[in-house]
Amino acid sequence: METVKIVLFIAGVSLLGACSTSKPYTLEAVKTFDPDNRDIPLPAETEEHFRWETFYLSTFYQLEKPLDLGSSFQYLGQLMGTNGRDEAENVNVLDEVPNSSWYTRRHYFQPMSIEALKQGPVKGDKPDTSRAITVIRGKSEGVTPGFTIRDARDNTYIIKLDRNGYPGLMSSSEVIATNIYYASGYFVPQNSITYLDPEQLMIAEDATVVKEGEEQLMTEADLREILKKGYSRSDGKVRVLASKYVEGRPLGPWNFRGRRRDDPNDRIPHEDRREVRGLRVLASWLNDTDRRWANTMAVYVDEGSRQYIRHYLLDMGSTLGTVGTTLRHTKRGQEYRYDPRYMGLLYTSLGLYVKPWAKPEARDRPFYPSVGYFESTLFNPGRWVPNYPNPAFEKVTPRDGLWGAKMVMAFSDEEIRAIVETGALPDPAAEAYLIQTLIERRDKIGCYWYARLNPLDKFEAVLKGGKIFISFTDLGIEGELYEADQTDYAFSVSAEGTEKSIRGSTRRPMITLDPDRWKITQKNFPAVFKLQVYTRRDRSRYPDKEIAVYVILDDSGARVAGLVRED
Repeated sequence: METVKIVLFIAGVSLLGACSTSKPYTLEAVKTFDPDNRDIPLPAETEEHFRWETFYLSTFYQLEKPLDLGSSFQYLGQLMGTNGRDEAENVNVLDEVPNSSWYTRRHYFQPMSIEALKQGPVKGDKPDTSRAITVIRGKSEGVTPGFTIRDARDNTYIIKLDRNGYPGLMSSSEVIATNIYYASGYFVPQNSITYLDPEQLMIAEDATVVKEGEEQLMTEADLREILKKGYSRSDGKVRVLASKYVEGRPLGPWNFRGRRRDDPNDRIPHEDRREVRGLRVLASWLNDTDRRWANTMAVYVDEGSRQYIRHYLLDMGSTLGTVGTTLRHTKRGQEYRYDPRYMGLLYTSLGLYVKPWAKPEARDRPFYPSVGYFESTLFNPGRWVPNYPNPAFEKVTPRDGLWGAKMVMAFSDEEIRAIVETGALPDPAAEAYLIQTLIERRDKIGCYWYARLNPLDKFEAVLKGGKIFISFTDLGIEGELYEADQTDYAFSVSAEGTEKSIRGSTRRPMITLDPDRWKITQKNFPAVFKLQVYTRRDRSRYPDKEIAVYVILDDSGARVAGLVRED
């Protein structure tokens, strides 16, 4: 029996080795779209089981991981310095995420204008407040009170109210986070801030509200009670967050683990998708600690010739300094709600250990009712965690982290300022504080993740005058984290099928190749060049890790056809 186990183990290792020999480039067009929008039958709806989900992820899921031999060997490999990481499965040969029903390339790849960033997903469809508005459902319980309306244009919106005394706390956070997630490429609802006149609200005859766990017909008194909890201006209008119903049929939440069995398009485990893992980096920037299963939605969309599932992020109201309509605790983002790591430390230290977020200086910062608790001093991008363990977030590798950091660092100071303005904070000082804190957290994210891999990106190859010009962007310099005059790039170039290798260095993000040096002619097409680049900073004793870039030269010209990051 032991012999059989050994043979199986060796066979498994051999198989892994065989898989690793596949070419790291493509002679075809680079995949930029994942056709996961093929027509499928209507899947079943899924239900949210919040209590069970949080209990399972905090207990059984944590106990299962050591018993998962695959995960255990990967962890052991990481400790030993060997390649034990389980990389994302849905990236192309350039280590990028193709467009899909989960993600669309936006700001990082095609910079959006200030106007487009401020508009976000909202396409002019704010509630029509010029005429009567019908309330069709009420929500008096839970963290965020509100109701559902239908306006005169027959559009339906979920309405959320800021807590009285904290104007803009929830609504500004939700709009700001929504616009950032949208610009980063995710599917989100159309969320906007508007003001409703209570006199315009009419209750539908069949409108209901849940009170004390029971669904009842909604009354004027119920509506007044809900409105009383919200923030009103001096003219009596109530500031609200209006979230337009997404187009399509909601099927319930999608999970951060596994696949949906009744969706043939869902081929990759969700925890192994780069954009789902990389979401952790964006969530850490926004302190989106409630990014869990319940705050997602799978929607069955109809595009005429086909119907398929699109994957949305929902409920961004527990971001930045707020948890719904309440103030965020300093603990959020620092540890899980139930975190055995810190529990054990507290017990073994006999209560002498004081967590950093529990120290008085953790609150040594200005307080603004419209911002809540949101800081950058204690923030550590590598240690940040949501309220509950997230299977996809726990599998983030340096490559996933770099991808997420690219999305975050794509927002300039000016662009962050413009997006924060969409939150319409009532206090200019609060707005300025929020902008500065987001900038500081952004830069911390860049410093942390760019130090783990070589942050060169956006490689392009052009054939001109018989030579190949390869340009790239140093994300560290572009993000103003490093100085250009303290940076140079060492490189080596080889051609497939030859033994000749050329080495050099440059201070410019441009490398020139002369195919004649390898005696490359059309007879050798397609020719494959391998460019290996190291980045050296004056402040660092060691160069950044290698990036291998594969360039194809053929009758159509030169193009980048593969990229591998050393980790």
